[in-house]
Amino acid sequence: MILILFTVLLIFFFIHLTDIWSIVSKVLAVLSPIVYGLVIAYILNYPFKLFNNHAFRNMGNKHAWLKKLRMPLSLILSYLIVIGIVVFLVSIMIPELTSSVKTLANNIPAYEAAIKGASDDVVAFVKSNTGYNLYEVATYTNIVKLITGSSMEDFVKNILTNIFPSAVMTVVDIGYSLYNWIIGLVISIYLLASKDRLINQAKKVIVAYTPEKFFIRFFNVGDVLNNKCGKFLVGKIIDSSIIGIMCFVGLSIFKFDYVLLISFIIGLMNMIPFFGPILGAIPCTLLLLIINPIEALGFVIFIIVLQWFDGNILGPKILGESVGISGFWIMVSVIIGGGLFGVPGMILGVPVFAAIYTLIRDGANHRIERKKLKARLSAP
Repeated sequence: MILILFTVLLIFFFIHLTDIWSIVSKVLAVLSPIVYGLVIAYILNYPFKLFNNHAFRNMGNKHAWLKKLRMPLSLILSYLIVIGIVVFLVSIMIPELTSSVKTLANNIPAYEAAIKGASDDVVAFVKSNTGYNLYEVATYTNIVKLITGSSMEDFVKNILTNIFPSAVMTVVDIGYSLYNWIIGLVISIYLLASKDRLINQAKKVIVAYTPEKFFIRFFNVGDVLNNKCGKFLVGKIIDSSIIGIMCFVGLSIFKFDYVLLISFIIGLMNMIPFFGPILGAIPCTLLLLIINPIEALGFVIFIIVLQWFDGNILGPKILGESVGISGFWIMVSVIIGGGLFGVPGMILGVPVFAAIYTLIRDGANHRIERKKLKARLSAP
């Protein structure tokens, strides 16, 4: 009966997969501030433990009333450090980004002249070989019709009816997401301040209402997930920060353009395993390619050397055996995680898959040892 019930539920799940995923997406959208709060609290738990368990460990040994200040002081310092880093990066990035946009805007006439010169050469070559004048054949309206499959009037109407509302909805979504992150930040403060009590309450409920075999296994899975995800996230943040700083120093030495902007992009995208360096290098290379192709080529060579250093020396030193899976499985986990949950899935897909891999491996080894033991006991 259990097998039949499981089969029916599995068939129902696959038949209504779209509807189920739609319901799950709506539930996650409603719970997104809580999810954001859990993520923030989980990441800030590491500096919080550093202050609470180490830096302020002896606070209150002589004066008991100081012991009550250890937890709130650790909490305040953890948030102040993270908020200070974010404010510092934003205060640096906004002027740099503004300067980059202004430089690009000032260089537009030069880019137009270069494109115009190249197009004149193409037109002259075609006319000398075919006798056709491309400027007469391909007018602006015809080019628009060729690209969009419609007339100029329809093209403008399409912008007003489709693209403009989409842009407005994008702005609304960004504002809503920012609001959720702010609420999540507030929730994370409550979660971090009362994490021990909440964890104990959750454990009591699980132990009280589940069989012993289940909650022992459940706690084991939770420990493995926490170990893999925690070590990976902290190690990846440290690794990406070092790579961003090294990129800034290296580009500054060779006097590249947009040093701070490119270093920030490279450090941020380095958080994504496997594909992150590529995703970060492509827009930066295109940006430099507009200015100077030789500089873009030098940047590509520099990034290849930097990522080789990160993948073979720095990354293994910092992350160690926190992942414990091969490059193939890292690629698979990033693809699946990114396809299901976007950028967060690309980042968390690797440690989650590593935890699943560890649990399956340990379970398989345990079963094999039991079977070997049974075989030895049953042998004559």
